[in-house]
Amino acid sequence: MKLHQWQAILANYDPAFLSTSNFRQAITIAYLFMMMMLGCIVGVSVLSESLLRTHVHDIITNDIYSYSAKSRLKTSESLVDFLRQERDEQSGELPMVMVLAADGALIYHNAPVTPARGHCGMDIECLKGLLGVAGSNQVIALAVRLDDGATFFRAYNIVPMMERLRTIPLVAGAGVFILLMCCLLVSSRFSQRNLNSVRQIREALRRYSTGEQHVRMPVSPWGNDFDGLCTDINQNLERIDRLMNQVRSTAGHVAHELRTPLTHLQNRLFSLGERDDLSGSVRREIDAATTEVQDVLALFRNVMRIGEIESGRCVHQFEQFSAQDLLNDLAEYYQPLAEEKQCLLAVELKASMPLFGDRALVFQAMANLIENSLKYAAERGRITLSVQLYRGWLALVVADLGPGIAPDLYPRATERFERLGQDGTHSGFGLGLSLVKAIAELHHGKLYFGSADPGLVVYLCLNRS
Repeated sequence: MKLHQWQAILANYDPAFLSTSNFRQAITIAYLFMMMMLGCIVGVSVLSESLLRTHVHDIITNDIYSYSAKSRLKTSESLVDFLRQERDEQSGELPMVMVLAADGALIYHNAPVTPARGHCGMDIECLKGLLGVAGSNQVIALAVRLDDGATFFRAYNIVPMMERLRTIPLVAGAGVFILLMCCLLVSSRFSQRNLNSVRQIREALRRYSTGEQHVRMPVSPWGNDFDGLCTDINQNLERIDRLMNQVRSTAGHVAHELRTPLTHLQNRLFSLGERDDLSGSVRREIDAATTEVQDVLALFRNVMRIGEIESGRCVHQFEQFSAQDLLNDLAEYYQPLAEEKQCLLAVELKASMPLFGDRALVFQAMANLIENSLKYAAERGRITLSVQLYRGWLALVVADLGPGIAPDLYPRATERFERLGQDGTHSGFGLGLSLVKAIAELHHGKLYFGSADPGLVVYLCLNRS
């Protein structure tokens, strides 16, 4: 159970900020600072122990000098009397003291003593052995020969002092560790905030690249580096939007200005074709010219229509409508053309499913997709209309059994005037899928392509009602 709980916690924990440059810099500085502090703590510990040893040795030497100045080191009897008096007067921790006669007999001691097998004389290690601390470098001792041949031994055990001193580096190390943890915690918060800013910028750029031209980079009130970057990006995006709008406006304006004279030209050609004194060859030429003018006018109308939809200037009214009714109307509208081409136009949708959008525009988009399928895949015998859940969207689907489009050409399929795989047998300007994409983006939807193996599947993805 605990393992599953930890797995759930780690699954919800986002460690992405660990890879940010801000957090890596903080980790590097914290590591270097910790290494320096560890070196300082070790150096202070060694220096403290050295100073302590020197200080204790000086204390023993000063005590010996004090006893000598007071003439306490002449005979062992006077020294022992003084040591006993000193022990009674002082409280707390006392130094270890022994007084041995000239023959090695123990006269006085204030600590437990182990009897020696021989005479120690002035041997410090032997005398320390009497106290049970032989070979210990934590006991600092000094031996003095008295005037009557006795030996005065005085020693300090520095272990209690060292234990007190060791608390200093431990406390310092704990303080440094807590400080570093606090620094890392604060750095992680800043790194997480910077990471969120980067994610917001990337998400905004992704949405802009998919057609949401109103998206701008988020700018916080703090005025940090990311805010300056976002401001520069927003300025560039606004400039791009202005240039794109100028291009679209220019194209629409040119199309609008040319449509009037071309319409007059078409009417004159119609009038000229109605004359009875024309020969057959001349009438055919006039009809061909009239058809070409009609094609140019249709091209202008399509370009202007796409521009209106992309800019949102077209008349549109979003409302809830039934996907089943829409597909049935499309099938009924294109059924005569499908029968003429000996193609089955089928609707695979049993239950009514609500959609939200402009029904007329969605009808136009689906009509373009059906016309493409009838143009390129009618001879295969079947075109299917349906509604599916696709990539989290509710998609209107047109599937055929035609030659399809290569997957690497999907991005180019929706570009203006792009006619993929046309061999001259099919007419068109390459604007049908561009119009469908513009309608999808007006509905904040997407247009996707897939392979029916064989054939092509087109998904017009819209929001649910």
